[in-house]
Amino acid sequence: MTGAAHILGVHPNTVRTWTELGRLPCLRINDRGDRRYRVEDLAAFMTAAEQAPPVPRPGRPWQASAGDAAGLEPDPAERRARPHPERDADRGRRAVELHVLAEISRLTGNVVDLDATFRAVVHLLRAAFGYRVVIVGQLRDGAIEPRVAEGIDLSALYPLPIERGLIGAAAREARPIFAPDVRLDGRYVEAVPGIVSEIVAPIIIGEAVWGVLWVEDDRAGALEAADVEFIETVANQLAVAADNLRLVERVRYQLHQADALRRISADISSKLELSVLLSDLVDHGMRLFGADRGAVFHRAADGSFVADVARGLSPAFLEATRQPAPRSLEAESLARRGARFAVAYAQDARAGAAREAVLAEGIDTVAAAPLLAGDEQLGVLTLYHDRRHDWESSELDALDALAVQASIAIANARDYAQMSRWTAHIESIQKLGARLSRLATVREIGLAIAAELNQLIDYHNVRVYRVRGDDLDPVAWRGEIGEYTDEVEEQLRLKVGEGITGWVAREGQAVYLPDAANDPRAATIAGTEEDLPESMLLAPMAYEDRTIGVIVLSKLGLHQFSPDDLRLLEIYASFAAQAMANADTTEQLRAQSDRLERQLRGQRELLQVTESLLGTLDTQAVVEEIGDRLGALVRVDNLGVDLYEPESGILRPLTARGVHRELYMSGPISDTVGVAGWVIRHGEAQLINDELADPRVREFGELGPVAGALIVAPLRSRDGIAGVLTLERLGHEASFTEDEFELVKLFAAQASIALQNARAHQAVERRARRDALTELGNQGSFQEALAAAVARAEPFSLVLLDLDDFKGYNDSLGHAAGNALLHRIARALETAGRGGDATFRYGGDEFALLLPGTDGPGALAVAEKVRQAVRSASRAPGSRRVVGCSIGVASFPTDGDDAEALALAADRALYVAKRGGRDRVATAQEGLALAAEFLPTGPTPVDEALEPERP
Repeated sequence: MTGAAHILGVHPNTVRTWTELGRLPCLRINDRGDRRYRVEDLAAFMTAAEQAPPVPRPGRPWQASAGDAAGLEPDPAERRARPHPERDADRGRRAVELHVLAEISRLTGNVVDLDATFRAVVHLLRAAFGYRVVIVGQLRDGAIEPRVAEGIDLSALYPLPIERGLIGAAAREARPIFAPDVRLDGRYVEAVPGIVSEIVAPIIIGEAVWGVLWVEDDRAGALEAADVEFIETVANQLAVAADNLRLVERVRYQLHQADALRRISADISSKLELSVLLSDLVDHGMRLFGADRGAVFHRAADGSFVADVARGLSPAFLEATRQPAPRSLEAESLARRGARFAVAYAQDARAGAAREAVLAEGIDTVAAAPLLAGDEQLGVLTLYHDRRHDWESSELDALDALAVQASIAIANARDYAQMSRWTAHIESIQKLGARLSRLATVREIGLAIAAELNQLIDYHNVRVYRVRGDDLDPVAWRGEIGEYTDEVEEQLRLKVGEGITGWVAREGQAVYLPDAANDPRAATIAGTEEDLPESMLLAPMAYEDRTIGVIVLSKLGLHQFSPDDLRLLEIYASFAAQAMANADTTEQLRAQSDRLERQLRGQRELLQVTESLLGTLDTQAVVEEIGDRLGALVRVDNLGVDLYEPESGILRPLTARGVHRELYMSGPISDTVGVAGWVIRHGEAQLINDELADPRVREFGELGPVAGALIVAPLRSRDGIAGVLTLERLGHEASFTEDEFELVKLFAAQASIALQNARAHQAVERRARRDALTELGNQGSFQEALAAAVARAEPFSLVLLDLDDFKGYNDSLGHAAGNALLHRIARALETAGRGGDATFRYGGDEFALLLPGTDGPGALAVAEKVRQAVRSASRAPGSRRVVGCSIGVASFPTDGDDAEALALAADRALYVAKRGGRDRVATAQEGLALAAEFLPTGPTPVDEALEPERP
């Protein structure tokens, strides 16, 4: 092999390459793949090489380059007359081909100028084999464009569409085409006059046809089928050259792109004005990636894409792409958090309704990269190419990198702009707050807020409320446009918890409502239009953990405010709260002279509260009323009501108000601890104006000792202490006056009476709903339970049963035995039913069961179990008499969709059971057969004489 390489003037590795191409047979003789060549093949090869006629050319044999290619051109007349002995000797021909391939391998090994390399190869082929014309063409835009030619003037050639000719066939089919006589081949398109034969080989890079190499000759027989493989091999070498140069250029382009990206990142990162930054970003992106157009879009609140900056895009195009398809390229890039591109975008499904706009704009390729700040979507950078641009992965990576740097710069610019705005806003708030602090009354402060707040926030209407107990009093209001200018004070009055303003007062939370009419907490002001498109901002004026007022801003239209506006209002509200607190202090100093008048007003209010309490007969409602009413009478920070259970010795919290409500309601306490326990044991109200100094005051969990004042008053019953009432004011300066202490004690006495009345009423009501003999629910409670079950609209079944011959049982054994039987049957029915079933005494000897969540088959099973239970329960000791029962079953909503229809269906079924022989179960469906002749009857009245007392 080394000797053969020496004769050919090539490296031994070149010989190895030829073996790969099949030019030299070889044998693999070991697992490593080492090649060993037959001695006879090598000998024949070298002999042929030594005997092959030399190719006439100056310079050293079989070596050509782009620099000396001109010296290889043979004389045309000599070329035509020259004999072709190499065509007659296959071995000689092989040797010539190997020499040429070796030289082509050298020429294509290190390509700097592709056209120069192609010219050298073309010249070498003509010099070695005397071809009439050799041309290299490149495939561009669906046509073969001649790039290098010898034997014909290149300017005389024109692009050949791949749909035509032998050249087009080779490009389309990606295989060599040989025409020994082009005059007989209908596919031939004459490009050079006088041509007889032609070989066209595709130049393939990867799996794509890059171009073609075609050889033409005007001598009959000059090209043979054996030449096709050789020309194909040369075309493959040209492909290697083109691919190598492409890779080199790609690396060079990537380095350039990386350097440009670094410079662009530094440039946009230095911009703090957002509009300038976005404009530069689009310009840089278009230059970096050779785009014809570009834009930066942001996604609006309604989901549309709005262009912040656009280059080369018409207003019509921007409007058409404002509402993109759900899976548009921009939306996809945001969803997948990475750059995406599409060629022929007008035919892409992601273009959606914008397809016509893309066509009208003349855009082919679109690429989009998301601008993200964590999980926040800042926007999309979109680049457009008018001609097809197949983005490579390295380009998409670079586009993603640019988008990442741009996102950081955008976030920084936005933060800078926001900080600048906030600095200006804070200065304005401080100035406004300073003016508020100089005002003396709450009314003056409210009017100043209404007059000056629009310097910070643009709005159409402002209302200033003051919290006074449970009331929200409008202090000042001002409307800028018609819908708000006619508001009057009575329209604006509210209760704490009423409407969205009352909710803010109660919860102490600022709120932004972009669509106030559709917020479930909002309430329309009387006399105003409902469902008005309106945006609202509300902020509590909080002082010492208390909401003392609310500021409300309104504006016609949806989404008219921003989160920044809400933060501004919160800050301003805190200044206003301080000013109002100062005004409160001033007013309190003035109010000292009115102490007696307030005492009288307190007594009057106590009478009104007493009236309200005594009219309430529900225990829990009384407790809640105590909390509400007492909180209105006496200002407190915490208020609680506990009921005392003497048998267990614990105080159980029932209700609480104030800042420590959760701690008050956290659980029961023993009657041996705290001030409440002392009051339970001694039955005496206590006033403590310094909680820290009284050892009886217990600590609340992690809060530890709390500075404040306490009033703890007992709630009494006929049997002793029923509970305690606790009021607390927080703070080192907090205290209760003796007048307030006396008022609370009077209130506690009235509240005790109200609690006793409520408990007594509940006991009477509970007895009124039960049957005295059977302790089951009576007919009234049955009717209520049936109506409630229907109102829930969930499936259930009704079972009505009537004892068979109960009168005979009474007549033979006596009323006492009858009462005992009814009592035993009641217990048997409760046992036969399931855990969630309800059992009632419907009449004298009639019973009813409500079976929640039970359909017809399930109800029949329960009814049969009930029938057996009644028979078992009726067997009295010493008596053979057995009482059975007839049962009717109906299911909701199958047999009746309201209480009356369902009861009627069950009654008819019961009648069928009685009529059919008794001691059996019948369904509502069976009862339908007698619907026409059936007359419903009411339940048998309960005979009081039968049941003087339960045995």
